[in-house]
Amino acid sequence: MYNKRIAFLMSYQHLIPHGGIGQFALSFVRLMKENNVKVDIVTDKFDKHTEFTKTLINDGARFIHADNPLPYTKHQGIFMYGDSYCLERMINFRNSVLKAFESNIYDSIVCNTYETSRLLSEMGLEDCVQIINYTHLESQIFTDTKNPFLDNVNQTMRLQMLLNSITIGTQSVFNCNTLSSKFTVPVFECPIPLPEPSLLEKYNGKREGVLFIGRWEEGKGPEDFLEIIEKTQLPAKVMTNHNGAKKFEARLRKIGVPYEIKESIIGQEKVNFIKSARVAFNPSTVESYGIAFLEQHIQLPTVVYDNMRWTKNFDSKYFYTAPQEGIVNLIKQLYNEFEVAQSYYEKGALEFYSAKEGKNFTQWNECFESFKGKQSKSNTAGILQQGDTVSYADYIKSLNRTTLCIDDIRSVLTNKHKFKVIYNDTDTWLTTDENFEVPETVSTTQSAGLFEGL
Repeated sequence: MYNKRIAFLMSYQHLIPHGGIGQFALSFVRLMKENNVKVDIVTDKFDKHTEFTKTLINDGARFIHADNPLPYTKHQGIFMYGDSYCLERMINFRNSVLKAFESNIYDSIVCNTYETSRLLSEMGLEDCVQIINYTHLESQIFTDTKNPFLDNVNQTMRLQMLLNSITIGTQSVFNCNTLSSKFTVPVFECPIPLPEPSLLEKYNGKREGVLFIGRWEEGKGPEDFLEIIEKTQLPAKVMTNHNGAKKFEARLRKIGVPYEIKESIIGQEKVNFIKSARVAFNPSTVESYGIAFLEQHIQLPTVVYDNMRWTKNFDSKYFYTAPQEGIVNLIKQLYNEFEVAQSYYEKGALEFYSAKEGKNFTQWNECFESFKGKQSKSNTAGILQQGDTVSYADYIKSLNRTTLCIDDIRSVLTNKHKFKVIYNDTDTWLTTDENFEVPETVSTTQSAGLFEGL
């Protein structure tokens, strides 16, 4: 049995192990499982299970997605050079959310895709279930930034945060303070847990090479990294995706230094690769937070450009900065100074972030507990006429709806305070019987939900 149930909304395109939201999903699911909270991952569409989605399931997640999703090809054709809200994706998410509510109610809904923030804020549930708009885009926080979206779309994303009924979740104190200075709505620091906790363990092996983590795109600075490698002639270590790997290999072969490239790695292989580097260079200019940077500077002396706004998310005692013209000398200096891991551990970054990691759930739970949903004083709701104990999924099924109505969901949510709510892996039970125990056998509806998408 679980203490809470959370719907974690993310686009299927982010169900990749090396992407930022994919890594967040993995670490979030694990953190919640450790604290007896069930997570349902609700996606706009789904193709087939991968090793990554199977890992999420093994860590306790359950996948829910709508049947017969709309394609996105027309949207992509219309918005080739400046992106907008994908209305088809919003419809797919709407249908997926409704499907999720056919079998369970939720204490909170975490929106990781900007379309879902807008969708959920306008579905009519915001006063009876917590909706958390999580800031994955720098443009949700700041106006002076680059991204592929049209100007009015960026403005609309920020305007969504003015809604008093929406909770804002963000990664750091810096982001909290920035958002709180602009909006009157609740803003909570909801940290991204480390996707690979073993990065908090010390390493005693050999260290060589300058590390770069990121895709091959302008904002991540791959050209800057290659320029530094060419000037320093130090070995290169690159962690990137499939497309990036081909580009890095072609360029590094021409430069002629020893290099090692890893493509889309996760788990212990990723941890070992990071730990085996001696220095990291992160030339990224556009970040809402910087999870790769966090992973780097826990273990390695890490260099960034001076005056990068996103580095204010982190404690400046544990990384190094320089103007562009000073990067080469700084990296050479650090490469010679920190030949062995222990010499860097003496700086204290590993202990500092270990302590922060231990507070992650407390901070998330403060956000969850801050929401008080609407409570009905009437006793006429259908859910109250079902006896002492009712399976929510069976109740919804008994309504014989071809399409679930928002008011059906609202009726249960606004009356749930009159019950003891029990969550198991597949279902929600509502009971007034203090001695009730969830039966071992489950209904057909529940059984089908367990294997959703398999």
